[in-house]
Order: sequence, then structure tokens, then C-alpha cells
Amino acid sequence: MYRTFLQSEYGPLDPKVNLEPDFFTGFKPENRKAITDREAAFYHSITDPYSVDDQIQKSYITVTARDGYSIPVKVYRPLHATGKRPALLFLHGGGFITCTPETHDYVPSYLSAKAGCVCYSPDYRLAPEAKFPVGLQDCQDVLHWISDNADAEGVNANAISVGGDSSGGNFTAALTLLERGGIAIDKQVLIYPALDFTGEIPKRAAEVYAPVGSAPDSSEDPEPTFLERYLNPGDDLHNVLISPLMEKDLSGLPKALFIQAECDSLCDDGLMYAARLQDAGNQVICKLYKGMPHAFILRTYEETFAALDEIAAFLR
Repeated sequence: MYRTFLQSEYGPLDPKVNLEPDFFTGFKPENRKAITDREAAFYHSITDPYSVDDQIQKSYITVTARDGYSIPVKVYRPLHATGKRPALLFLHGGGFITCTPETHDYVPSYLSAKAGCVCYSPDYRLAPEAKFPVGLQDCQDVLHWISDNADAEGVNANAISVGGDSSGGNFTAALTLLERGGIAIDKQVLIYPALDFTGEIPKRAAEVYAPVGSAPDSSEDPEPTFLERYLNPGDDLHNVLISPLMEKDLSGLPKALFIQAECDSLCDDGLMYAARLQDAGNQVICKLYKGMPHAFILRTYEETFAALDEIAAFLR
């Protein structure tokens, strides 16, 4: 049994939480564009009253992946910052199969404005069209591009951090493992990360809370799970780039901030990984938001802004 960094009460969902609309249950890849367009429009509509767009500049660039694919990357620059800025590679969640920089636009917008960092949000390739490890490799290629072009980008090459939510948190943890001895990642931000798919570790959160996208599928031909879409036949669930919690040696990793939602089946993934990072001698901060569900960082609850401010302070 793995210890947890903090003890969750595994309590009820806060009554103010609205889990609708649900863009994940019954997801079909062939409908991805229409779904993510609706999702982006919804999240833009609820965050517009809190817009920070007057404090930042947004643009798209293209980074060439190792196989020649052109990765679109949305860049967020603080308007009034001077000197070389810290950078954040922000990796959106979506179960490896959905979402875009536009669905998650407010998070890097807010962090760029409040932390004064240049944020890079890659539109990495998604499964099932691009299975493991293509999306992860896209993110690593963008990380290397930021490092290689730091001077031209006005970025402090010694202050490049990586962060993401859910499956983006999985990629974050995997990148820090891949880059030990490589790019010196300054900090890592793991927002309710998915870190263990082995099914071998008992987790109270997974018993108490239903997984995201687990509403009953009444069709005669149920949709594959996100993991079935992401992985190739024969992929080992113990591979630390799939389940980073399985890594035996977690020493020498970047300072970490965990943002955990109490009412989330993945809560224990983050709490256990945070404890293991700390036990391995790494600096760890872990915040648990009571009554909050998975994906609360995309909403506009008081807890959302408290978490965003926590991340911004961590990155400064």
C-alpha cells in the first residue's frame, strides 16, 4: 500500500458544482472537431467575465516533430514583462483522445498574466489516430524546441517548467522522467494527474468516485475506453511512461506542485505520487481542494481561482 501525501476525507461533491455539460462520455473520435469546438465555446463563455486577455498576447506557432509532423502550439506572452521570462509548457488533458489548446485556453492565459511567464500549449496528436507514445513525443519535441530557442523567444533557459491536467499531468510526469540528464526542467505542475493504469494498487478514491466519462453506455456496441484508444496492443501498463507511479527511482526530479480534487477517482494517483516524490528527496507542495471534481481547473469556482493563484505563485 502506497502512502498518500495528505489524507483525503473522500467527502461529497460541493453542492455548487455542476458537472454538465459532459463532453467526454460516449466520445467518438470522428466527432472530435465538433465536440471540442462546442467545449471550447462553453469554457470561453464562462471564463469571459474573468478575461485576462488585455494583459497577454496570444499567437500560434508551428514546431516540427521528430517525424516531420507540424505541431501547432499556442503561445501566451505577458504584455508588460521585461527581461527574459520563465516558461511553462502546458499540456492539456482530455484522456489522451480529446481537447485542444482552445478548450483549455483560460488556464495558460491566466498563468501567463499572473505569473509573468511565457506559456506554450501544444496541439499534440491524439489517440486513436496517434497512439502511445506519439502525443508524448510531440510534447517532448516542443519542450526541446523551447529550450533550443530560448534566447530568440525571450525565455530564461534555466526556468522552463512543465505542467498539465489529467492526461496532461501524466505527460508532465513522464517528461520529467524522460529528461533526467537532459533538459533541466525547473518545476512541474501536476493537476489531478492520471499516473497509474496497472489496476494493482488499492485506491480509496477509485472506489468512492466514478471515473470521468463513466456514464452508462446504452448502445449495443459500447465505445472503447480512452485507454483502449490510447495504447497499442501489447503495451505494458507498467511502462513508467504510461504509469509514472511505477517508476522505482524518483530521485533528482523537479520541484513539484500538485493540485488535487477531492471528489475525483484519480485523487489518490496524485497523492501517492506526491508522497513518493517527497520520500525520494524532492521538494513537493500538494494542495487538496475539498468538494471539487475532476476538471474543476476549467471552471470558475472560488477554488478554481485559488488553485490558479497557487500555480502562478509557484511559477514566479
